[in-house]
Amino acid sequence: MVVCGKLFQLGCPMDARMKQAPRRARTPSSRRERGRLGLVAARAQGEDKGEAKGESDGEKPVERKSRGSRVRKDPVLRRKKVVEKRSAKTEGDAQFDAVNPVSLGRRARKEIDTAWRKFTRLGQFTSTSISEFEVERMVAGKEGLSDLVGMESTGFEVPEAIDTRVLVVGATGQIGRVVLNKLLLRGYTVRAMVQSLSPEVLENFPPSVELIKGDISVMSDAFEATRDCDKVICCARARTNLLAEITRVENEGVKNLVTAMLHHKNEQKTVGQAKQRTNKILLFKFQNHKNTAKFGDWQVNSPGKEGQQGENYANFGYMGSSALPKISTQLPTEEFKSFTFEGSNTDFAETHSPLTLPEGLSLKDCEGLVINCHGNGKKFAVVLYTEDKKGRHGYISEFGTLETGFCTRRVPFSAFTRLTADQPPLNLRDVKDFGLRYRSAWNKDDQEGVEVKESRNFRIKLDWVKALPSGPESDVILVSCSGDQFQGDEAEKERYLKPKRAGEAHLRNSGLGYTVIRPSSLINVPGGQKALLFDQGSRLSGSISSADVADVCIRCLHNGEARNKTFEVSNESDDSASEFELVVHFPDKSDYVTAAVQGLEKNT
Repeated sequence: MVVCGKLFQLGCPMDARMKQAPRRARTPSSRRERGRLGLVAARAQGEDKGEAKGESDGEKPVERKSRGSRVRKDPVLRRKKVVEKRSAKTEGDAQFDAVNPVSLGRRARKEIDTAWRKFTRLGQFTSTSISEFEVERMVAGKEGLSDLVGMESTGFEVPEAIDTRVLVVGATGQIGRVVLNKLLLRGYTVRAMVQSLSPEVLENFPPSVELIKGDISVMSDAFEATRDCDKVICCARARTNLLAEITRVENEGVKNLVTAMLHHKNEQKTVGQAKQRTNKILLFKFQNHKNTAKFGDWQVNSPGKEGQQGENYANFGYMGSSALPKISTQLPTEEFKSFTFEGSNTDFAETHSPLTLPEGLSLKDCEGLVINCHGNGKKFAVVLYTEDKKGRHGYISEFGTLETGFCTRRVPFSAFTRLTADQPPLNLRDVKDFGLRYRSAWNKDDQEGVEVKESRNFRIKLDWVKALPSGPESDVILVSCSGDQFQGDEAEKERYLKPKRAGEAHLRNSGLGYTVIRPSSLINVPGGQKALLFDQGSRLSGSISSADVADVCIRCLHNGEARNKTFEVSNESDDSASEFELVVHFPDKSDYVTAAVQGLEKNT
């Protein structure tokens, strides 16, 4: 919930008020005036006491200064642990709590949790109660390393946790509450996004957790929740199986979180506080017909011409000049605000433009390209041309489009293949040209070989082309699902999975570092009891402990091998034991995620 502060000032200028002659204060003449003034004074005194009480409890939102002289009240609720005993508690209240069954139950649960934690040392419980040490460590972690001297070690701390604030979305859910506990054990500064700040909700969170009220489907709430956060772990799930609810939470909600994180990172880059460069590098932009700086110089290839990579029209069996294809390109105008590449009566077409990068940047530091296009459901390909001492070399990677509307397509550099076998591997430092290619052979049914309707005619519109910079770690950890939770036919299953996959696509195409985890059916059992299976391709089935999923999320925060990867995870069962091979065995609970995801493909 965003609390907006307002500043009030008198209507007359300050200088005019300063020059006015001082007036003698009027004394209240009547009993009504004296009573009214006394009431105002009592109210003011009561407000001062209330403010002092709120500040002492640490529950008053902190005011932050923003641009200029405007003051913005921080919507994040920060509570401090009160060490001293409250003097307001009377002896009668203490005697009542001693026999109150609710208080006895809470104390008994806290003692059981503490004993179980000391016994197992795994930290994979599903309770939300946190030990006294964990709360003190979270408070002391904001003040510096010197305050941690002399404190007991839990064995779970990580060096990166001191300077990292993690936003947990869905912290009251089956996975989110375990994620929150594990983050606290490792010393992270944790912020949880909840839909209510009622006393019942506050009792389930330790005082060290920053709480903010909001809904991820509301853009303003997502914007405030992600402010000042370094990483996000999104475990939010729809409360029902209604398609509208799934779309609202797991599609629109994820999109809002991604947009908010991008805004804050670009804002930090503008003021010079970001540790990394901008999220995307703009290569071509055609949305404004007046700004021609990023239009490029597009030319249509003439296949078969000496000195150019391509294919000869004669290879496609053209008969006479009347059957030659018509290929053209059109730059944006005031009426058509996209770059258009179209052709008719053709089996092959290509256009390319020189690639100009900003000073100091290179595609060598990037992982792939992102294209916003409208291709009427047909397949195209991106072609990159490099030049070195040995000549000119071409590399190609295909991508598909939607039948209606614009779509964003991510093309990783690892997916590019050589046009000819005798060419060297792709060297991103030597890339000179960017091109688009179309072939009618890509738009045929693979089984019957039947051509798609009007496969020799095409049109593709481009809004922009950007490069995705690489980075060391993931910025967003998204917990999705593998799909085996939905019972029924495949059509119904795909209907429910479509909004979930759309939310994943928003994250992949954003330019943020991501890790998408697709667990199998969740069960509430202690973690670490069975081996974990990691795979890609929607081949896993079965179940997995929510504590194991939470542990994988935590280990992916600072793992470079898990960046920009999507994978399924499940517990090993008797049926799947013979279908997978043992990759690595860690009896001491060390970092198993690196070895498990090392062989998985990126940008999938």
